[in-house]
Amino acid sequence: MKLKKAAAIILILSMLLMTLAGCGGSGDGGEASNGDTMQYTMGTMNATGGYMMLGTAIAQIVNDNIEGMNLTPVTSPRGSVENVETVQSGEREFGIASSNVCKDGWEARANFTETTDNVYGWFCAHYGITWSIALESSGIKEWKDFEGKKVAIGAPGSNDAYLAENIFFPMAGVDVDKVDIEYLTMSEATTQMKDGHIDAYIGTAAPGLATMVDMASSRETRFVPMSQEAIDKCLEAYPEFIEMPMVKADVPGIIMDTDSCPTVAMKHVAIVNKDVPEDTVYEMTKAVFEHLEDIYSVKAEFESITLEGALDGMPIEVHPGAMKYFEEQGVKLS
Repeated sequence: MKLKKAAAIILILSMLLMTLAGCGGSGDGGEASNGDTMQYTMGTMNATGGYMMLGTAIAQIVNDNIEGMNLTPVTSPRGSVENVETVQSGEREFGIASSNVCKDGWEARANFTETTDNVYGWFCAHYGITWSIALESSGIKEWKDFEGKKVAIGAPGSNDAYLAENIFFPMAGVDVDKVDIEYLTMSEATTQMKDGHIDAYIGTAAPGLATMVDMASSRETRFVPMSQEAIDKCLEAYPEFIEMPMVKADVPGIIMDTDSCPTVAMKHVAIVNKDVPEDTVYEMTKAVFEHLEDIYSVKAEFESITLEGALDGMPIEVHPGAMKYFEEQGVKLS
């Protein structure tokens, strides 16, 4: 049965309640205490964000179509970095992470001091673009204007915070020491922007995100474009990045001086612990890709998830169970 948006929201809330009640990772390779049901968890991000929407859709497909299996999406305040860390440790068996964070883990760079070689790729999912928005009243028109302003850049230790401080600000010619940085999640940041406590927010999220549109309906909000020169520097520093447009029509209410402008974007990747059995991952992969319409019905941006593109730009090694299914379908790494 296809997920409708309202149903997806209800399911998200129910999953969140389960998380708060203590429904975390099994800690024993996924096997439940009664031995009848395999219990797995999947790290997402905010309770109402794109990662949770995707994780909830995947979970419903798996739980509805594979007997004796229960996959539960759980929130992750630090998003991609936390998901890679917990899949690496085995605390969670599945997760979603930005492609650059997956690569960071495998190469022990950025937020990682050791390689995350327990983390395998499952499939490439949707895209995230760099959102850089500011209250119109702040006077921020370009990235240099972030200096002297109060700017939220994501939770401490998150991919968003790392990218802003170490990649985006330097590439855009912004003196990080002159920015009044606030470490806040997207939901915290937009709430504080609405209240006028901070001036701007920088982070990565799905295009056309409802949270941003809602933000613009409360306060005059401007998208702050990064220069093409800065974007080119980012792409050179991180080959995992791609360039995508921010389209004015997709974000009604947000002030933009042009109909579209380029942004830095990255693929999101579903990940899995290497010790999850091959046949389990095979069955889960088969179920997901035979029910993509259920995922598409949740959010239009998820239509970028396709069988043909499941391995396009995969930054790390693919789990053998997933690879078996993709090879049967004629899908190859590119």
